[in-house]
Amino acid sequence: MDAFDYPEAMRAEVAADLPKRWQEYTTPGNPGRGFIASVDGRIVGTAFAALGEVGVNLFGGAVAKEARGQGVYKALIDARWRVAAERGTPALTVQAGRMSRPILAKLGFQDVGQAHLYVDAVPD
Repeated sequence: MDAFDYPEAMRAEVAADLPKRWQEYTTPGNPGRGFIASVDGRIVGTAFAALGEVGVNLFGGAVAKEARGQGVYKALIDARWRVAAERGTPALTVQAGRMSRPILAKLGFQDVGQAHLYVDAVPD
């Protein structure tokens, strides 16, 4: 949560949801996999992958501020790529944000399309 600068109220909400998320992740047949990166026993990065039939979609890679520039994000990309290759589905896709895009470009990812997201206000 530090990597995404979550406000305190959101941190409490996410923490309360963790048992449910854990159950979802550990349900047999769930195509999602979570990954963590640690330095000296401290978790400094996290990422998610959705395993598909022909490839793996990368989501939510984040690295704590103090660990940036040390190859943590690249290691999370590599770990997910290895899982894809082991499954025989070595294609990777990602919806990159402004921080990830330059790193992914250096790793050889190429733009193949654009997704436009529309957000509607939900009344209370």
